[in-house]
Amino acid sequence: MKTVAVVGAAGYVGTQIARAVVASGRYNLIPVLRSDSAEELLASADIVVYAANPARRFQAEKDPMHDFEETVEKTARFLALARGKRFVLVSSLSCRTQLNTNYGRHRRVCELMALADNALVIRLGPMYGGNRTNDTLHDILAGRQVFVAAETRYAYVDVAWAGQKIVELLETPGGLREIGARNAVCLADLRDYFASTSTFSGIDDTQIPEGFTDGPDAQDVFRFAVKEKARIQE
Repeated sequence: MKTVAVVGAAGYVGTQIARAVVASGRYNLIPVLRSDSAEELLASADIVVYAANPARRFQAEKDPMHDFEETVEKTARFLALARGKRFVLVSSLSCRTQLNTNYGRHRRVCELMALADNALVIRLGPMYGGNRTNDTLHDILAGRQVFVAAETRYAYVDVAWAGQKIVELLETPGGLREIGARNAVCLADLRDYFASTSTFSGIDDTQIPEGFTDGPDAQDVFRFAVKEKARIQE
């Protein structure tokens, strides 16, 4: 049975990937955390999944050098450590939709480095579920300001689904894949459904995967949001 090392196994997406690796029954799991000796742990892995790039867009613009170090430099380090092994980079649709930002550019550089090594790059879009409470969806539920345009459309998926799908794709040919819902939800519709007082300002940040049609229904985010709002109000 092959062994999968998940770098960033305690993170938002990494947690779900690690759970899906174990649940699959097809792989052994090596979780790799920030405090671990990565070189030692990766030595016994057959497949390395890198899910450790931070998802803080605002911080990337505020401190681009720190973001560069946390993304480009660390991805390069782990690519070197994993040389000769199957490498899977968990990336973002922002690499296509936000190339005018430090966030998008830095992550695109990570993709190009990985693709040059024949790695598999999987782009994810907006997600819900897990332990995340600081995102656009929660801003709408709380009536806070949202820093993208109201007409923005997101192909929302449950982060647990994303983790499972990544594990299904682990041994597929290298290259670039985008995954997400088969349709999309407009943020203005979420605002109106929950009678939110949120105001919107910023660009149209629409994120919909290209070339992927077998994802779940993005409308499922409404059911999650109803439960999440009730939980918050308890």
